[in-house]
Amino acid sequence: MNKKVGLGILAATLTFGIGTGALAATGLEPIKAYLNSTISLKMNGTTVTAKDANGKAVLPITYNGTTYLPVRAVGTLMGTSITYDSASSSVIIGGSGNTGSPTTPVETSSQSLSTLGTKVLGSSDWHTKDPSNTVYKDKDYKDVFLYTGENNQSKSFQIMTDNKYSKLHLELASLSGNQKIVIMNQDNTTLKTLSLAPTNGMVSADVDVSNTKAIFVEITDADNDSKLFVPLTTSSLTK
Repeated sequence: MNKKVGLGILAATLTFGIGTGALAATGLEPIKAYLNSTISLKMNGTTVTAKDANGKAVLPITYNGTTYLPVRAVGTLMGTSITYDSASSSVIIGGSGNTGSPTTPVETSSQSLSTLGTKVLGSSDWHTKDPSNTVYKDKDYKDVFLYTGENNQSKSFQIMTDNKYSKLHLELASLSGNQKIVIMNQDNTTLKTLSLAPTNGMVSADVDVSNTKAIFVEITDADNDSKLFVPLTTSSLTK
């Protein structure tokens, strides 16, 4: 692999839903780059495939002798949360903007919901690690919340934040049917509302959970055949 890959990773191509207006903003310069299918990625000796939020394989990009990797896809492979703050035009790697030197790893206070487990999730009839239910678009997330509506399954799940966290990063995908999702705190104050459909693919939601004791994620409206998939390995809480 090109020895400059490591230097290029943090400047990588991003897919964060940046609008056309932002692309025309001052500071952006058109370039001629190339998708490079000749480069393979290996992680701990095993060849891996970088994928975007919708599960589609993405290729490295070569520009002026440097190879750039898609930072969100690489972050997912390494179990690191990657988010984009449109207000400050910042890519957040892991935590909330901590920095480190080139030779010192960036410290992160972000942990996946899967890692936190019962500390924040308690018990839920959504929870499953059954391999037949944890795969979405050819990726096995290993540990998920899955709503199918069967057996009088509840339409919500709870995340205990106990005033310890500042941000919830949640990933969700509709397997079938349309759903309206409301994320609220312990006082029933709505923090975010999402409308999901299978065509949306995997959707990310970042929610400010400062000064909250508990978060409730509830399906308030859904088609009869709705199924909702929430990967716990890529959803996280940040202190």
